[in-house]
Amino acid sequence: MLCGKHILHKCIVPINQFLQKTQETLVFSEGPEVDRLAAMAGKYKVYLVMGVIERDGYTLYCTVLFFDSQGCFLGKHRKVVPTASERIIWGFGDGSTIPVFQTPIGKIGAAICWENKMPLLRTALYGKGIEIYCAPTADSRDVWQASMTHIALEGGCFVLSANQFCRRKDYPPPPEYVFSGIEEDLTPDSVVCAGGSVIISPSGTVLAGPNYEGEALISADLDLGEIAREKFAFDVVGHYSRPEVLSLVVRDHPATPVTYTSASVKTEGGLCITPVTIS
Repeated sequence: MLCGKHILHKCIVPINQFLQKTQETLVFSEGPEVDRLAAMAGKYKVYLVMGVIERDGYTLYCTVLFFDSQGCFLGKHRKVVPTASERIIWGFGDGSTIPVFQTPIGKIGAAICWENKMPLLRTALYGKGIEIYCAPTADSRDVWQASMTHIALEGGCFVLSANQFCRRKDYPPPPEYVFSGIEEDLTPDSVVCAGGSVIISPSGTVLAGPNYEGEALISADLDLGEIAREKFAFDVVGHYSRPEVLSLVVRDHPATPVTYTSASVKTEGGLCITPVTIS
């Protein structure tokens, strides 16, 4: 995942030049990069949940892409609120990209980094019956583990949180990329993000991780029957809810700035113009 807080600690290049440069290397939701990821998921027969920086027109989004084990692109989730200085770079996702996908291995969805702290977003996912809750992040602090345990207990779901482990040498050298305030203290092998990837059960049991030792693959067997056992005691959108007192409305339609009432062909000045819908 791209960690905006590091990029913007010290902006050596004007932000408009930075955006022009990065837009040339980012992922379109329909493009060759997505096709390659889909092919990989199909080749290895895995369900793939991948964080990317997505370009839509001239707006960038922090996005998660979902693929099934047959190599099909299922859909995406865009981070609804970029964190802090990330807002200078990334757009805001809307309610149309908060999916939970029904799959043979369980209902899969995701929330990105600090939007996992948003109770209403989590509730929207719980309401869709999420069972495998993916939480890609750039937060390697100990308190992140507490948040992941809470979500597993609150939602009665398995939480899979993946974080990057990287050293200074994994980033471009100064002046292209600067860790402001600490750059002079860093060596090429200095750890700048310590990881902490973890898998947690609906009972709050840590099944794998957290891993802070270096790049690694962590895995666990998930017993979906544990979800039913835990929700017997606490179901936050079921028997432990009070909708007549507290309820949530999710506006899940695309929030587009321009809406065309007709899809018919229009002409102006003798020129034929076909309206184009961009999703």
